[in-house]
Amino acid sequence: MRVTPPDLELFLTGYVRKLAADEGHPADVSNKEPSTLKVPLVRPLIVIRADPGARLGHPTFDCSVGATVLAGSRMADKPANDLARWLYAVLQDDAIVEAPGSPIASVEWDGFTGPTPVTDPLDVARRYLTGQYTVVGTW
Repeated sequence: MRVTPPDLELFLTGYVRKLAADEGHPADVSNKEPSTLKVPLVRPLIVIRADPGARLGHPTFDCSVGATVLAGSRMADKPANDLARWLYAVLQDDAIVEAPGSPIASVEWDGFTGPTPVTDPLDVARRYLTGQYTVVGTW
């Protein structure tokens, strides 16, 4: 039987966008960084990327995610730090498994790193973090 891996980027961007709005974190959430990014940013930006991995079982797959947070400036990085820590907590929370439409079967806590500062040529604070999930495909 053929099993298709889930579109984890689509799920995570929608999930994070909704939680950010519900919890008072005004931010744009996407799976791509705009090619015309200009600073100062009007709103913080969260970019989520999925890196599908190996098939673990008949319906399950290993999947890593990378998330970038852009906010504030190099010298005023508190907005980026705060939003990145919030995002880290959201992505690592086991509640993500129970969310409506979630393809995530389990959160692999030992697969999370960051948030880490990343140098950016623009005057913006950039933070990067990673996560790891076991996800379920469809057939």
